[in-house]
Amino acid sequence: MRVAVIQDYLRMGGTERQSLFLCRELIHAGHEAHLFLFRPGGALWKEMTDSAVPHTVLQSFDTRVSFLAPGLSEAVAKFAPDVVLCMGRTANCYSGWLQGRLPKMPVVATLRTGKTIFPLHHWSLSRVSAVLVNSNWWRRRMLERGFPPEKVKLVHNPLMLRVRPEDTLRWRLSLRSKTGAGPDTCVFVVIASLRPGKRHMTLLAAFRAFAARTTAPWQLWIVGAGSEMAKCRRYVEENAMKSHVHFFGEQIHTGPWYAGADVAVSASLEDSLPNFLIEAQAMGLPLVATACRGVEECCIPGRTGIIVPPGDEAAFAEALDESATTTHLREAAATQAPLFVEGRFGAEKQAAQTIEFLRQVAERRESGRRLSETSLRSEGSS
Repeated sequence: MRVAVIQDYLRMGGTERQSLFLCRELIHAGHEAHLFLFRPGGALWKEMTDSAVPHTVLQSFDTRVSFLAPGLSEAVAKFAPDVVLCMGRTANCYSGWLQGRLPKMPVVATLRTGKTIFPLHHWSLSRVSAVLVNSNWWRRRMLERGFPPEKVKLVHNPLMLRVRPEDTLRWRLSLRSKTGAGPDTCVFVVIASLRPGKRHMTLLAAFRAFAARTTAPWQLWIVGAGSEMAKCRRYVEENAMKSHVHFFGEQIHTGPWYAGADVAVSASLEDSLPNFLIEAQAMGLPLVATACRGVEECCIPGRTGIIVPPGDEAAFAEALDESATTTHLREAAATQAPLFVEGRFGAEKQAAQTIEFLRQVAERRESGRRLSETSLRSEGSS
């Protein structure tokens, strides 16, 4: 099977990482995979070249225009795939157009985001051969909107984080020493781009309320970069939280921050199924997170995580206090969370399901083509 995977740019993100992961898994399974990028460069460019993923870049230099994909249909047609998979919101805006331009090639769109869907993405969903979603929330939404069940496939995000046990303690001691976190300090961590939808400012407000009610030692580690960085730093300084809150910027390898922390936190309202929360549990961390789309699918509520209603700052602060001052949630997560995420999000299982679905889509289109040709021949001979 030949699969064209389309991704606009290799920025640091879960979808981009999974585009590379799927290409590698397809090749490992004996298929041909080719990655089509709109722009060169990005945080994951070196990972792509180091792993020798076959690729084509449509822009000769980075114009910084994400939607510019010159010669996309021609490049895909030249590769002659059995199926086309579009990853990310930008690439998915082209999925319906590609299906129209290349009607003999089945195009699979994806719904993996918690952000607002672009109009072109929404338009494309009804025109492609199939849609791959990463949460039950999205599947329910698609079926409610009248999409045929056989056209919508649920495959959860694969757990791609791999950490050697011998590194975990070393990372934990090193990072906690650098920030002055003692053995009794509860370290909270959030790993996400600092953009408005991730709601770091809302998270900081909850920590301000938590700080006013607790005497327990705590720290918050913020890992990521983005447009909200300056605003977050200013808020931390204005509210006398500088000794508690540490900014680490964008990190390609996030294992050390999971290893050093005790609880993962998220106030985001733009996630469908956050990789961050899945990876945190793989490292034995419980969650305190705002309910949003598929977030509750990421954990076992009440056992490996506390899910808080959106907009309830007091409830979020109370959940932070509970996880900092008692040990039952952290102890339960340390044993149950890794087993839970491996069972539900194991990388090999998710990759196999995706590849099998792509094969089925390709075979359905080929069977339909053969049936059409047979019908035409029968009409011609009658």
